[in-house]
Amino acid sequence: MTSMARRRTATFRGIVSIFLWATSVPVSRIVLERFGLYLGTAMTLCSAGLFLLLFTSVKSKGCAWFRRLSRPHLWICGPLFVGYMLLLYAAVGLSSSRDQAIVAGLANYLWPGLILVFSVVILRARVRWIGLVAGLTVCIAGVALAAVGDLGSPAALSRALSRSILPLGLGITAAICWGLYSVLARIYSQTESSGAIGLFLLVTGTVALLLGAGRLGEICGDWTAIATMIYMALLPNSLAYWLWDEAMRDGSVQTLGALANGIPVLSAAIGTVVLGLNLRAELLLGGGLVTIGAAISRLSFHSRTRNSGS
Repeated sequence: MTSMARRRTATFRGIVSIFLWATSVPVSRIVLERFGLYLGTAMTLCSAGLFLLLFTSVKSKGCAWFRRLSRPHLWICGPLFVGYMLLLYAAVGLSSSRDQAIVAGLANYLWPGLILVFSVVILRARVRWIGLVAGLTVCIAGVALAAVGDLGSPAALSRALSRSILPLGLGITAAICWGLYSVLARIYSQTESSGAIGLFLLVTGTVALLLGAGRLGEICGDWTAIATMIYMALLPNSLAYWLWDEAMRDGSVQTLGALANGIPVLSAAIGTVVLGLNLRAELLLGGGLVTIGAAISRLSFHSRTRNSGS
């Protein structure tokens, strides 16, 4: 496979991850409602981690892959991955309502813009700063607009922010972790990315289990909830992360960072259906701003960038 073909294939894998992740916040909210924050997180992520570890061992015909893991990737990227997952699940699980969970998800989905910023700072991508700042500002305005319940009302925005300060703070911090992880994973690449992701997921699930010791919920007999948990474990929390890691290693970081700006709109739209919420006009207008902002951000990058892969 030529270098260009490999890059396009890797970028397509990243696009698949984006669509899978768009379902993550609303579906994980259902899991956490049924099983509780700690047990729901632990069950989902431990299952995903074990699945990826088994997948890697079968693919490699044994466990020799473990010795080939990049130690810098494990020690530098690993904590960022674990922190991101814990912060995201906490943001969704600690939200007081389903609508607030979607708002927390929107805050988390600022990571596409942060990938663009970190690619400039860390990968030394060449950029027109005016265009990048303008694009990110429009994206943030779109997310903020989608989060408020009263179109064009500063008071409504203030009330929404005050009610959601904890979930929003957790979501924004998660976005910073994931933006850094995505860019650093390109520098400290992993030869067995599926195995490394499996280890990270298993560690995250175990940490959630330890944090929730004595406060764990009960495993319910609701087969719909169990099926939802299995979906989260196998697709958004395993396949999507493996594909994204491959995309960050060989694909176009800036292209994926720009395309991923559409996740907030797609996730909120899916959330209205899955969680039974109303589709607000603010959400649609916010989505338009996010799309425009993504285009502006992408156009701010020069066609040739240093170490960017675009």
